Amino acid sequence: MKIKAVKIKKEARISESEFLHFHRRGANFFGVFLLAVIALLFGFACESPSLKKVNSSASSTQTNAPEAAAAKPSLEDDLQTMRNANFDFIYVFRRKDGGALDGEDKKYLKAFAPAATNRFVLTDENKAVIAGSSYKFEQENLDNLQKRFVIENFSKPENQTTPKNSDK
Repeated sequence: MKIKAVKIKKEARISESEFLHFHRRGANFFGVFLLAVIALLFGFACESPSLKKVNSSASSTQTNAPEAAAAKPSLEDDLQTMRNANFDFIYVFRRKDGGALDGEDKKYLKAFAPAATNRFVLTDENKAVIAGSSYKFEQENLDNLQKRFVIENFSKPENQTTPKNSDK
């Protein structure tokens, strides 16, 4: 009888070991499955930027023209944003022919702007660029820019600017 009892215990241990092995595999599978479900739900919950861009362009084509015009920031809004950013020097550049700015215009503008120009904003249906800077544009550079652009100066008065160029 003792032999029979030992044999049953060995069989029980084997089956218990198999159960634990299966249980571990099941737990691993469950963990992977749960992680996949969470990732899938998170993916559906968060809107991707490319999808958002497609949705916004689709919705903008469906809106009326007056509503779309009201949603776009105007030149005045962009100028106010530059003033709020506390730039000392603010210039608006437009092509002399009044047309939309192209890539060559932008390259030319950046070539003669101070390297430390903080912000460029394309506005007014791509017909104007606003440059906001804490650094003064050199007169020679402004002269070169005037060959190609009409320049409007919205800078702070000189007594309100902080000198940052080495020649001041």
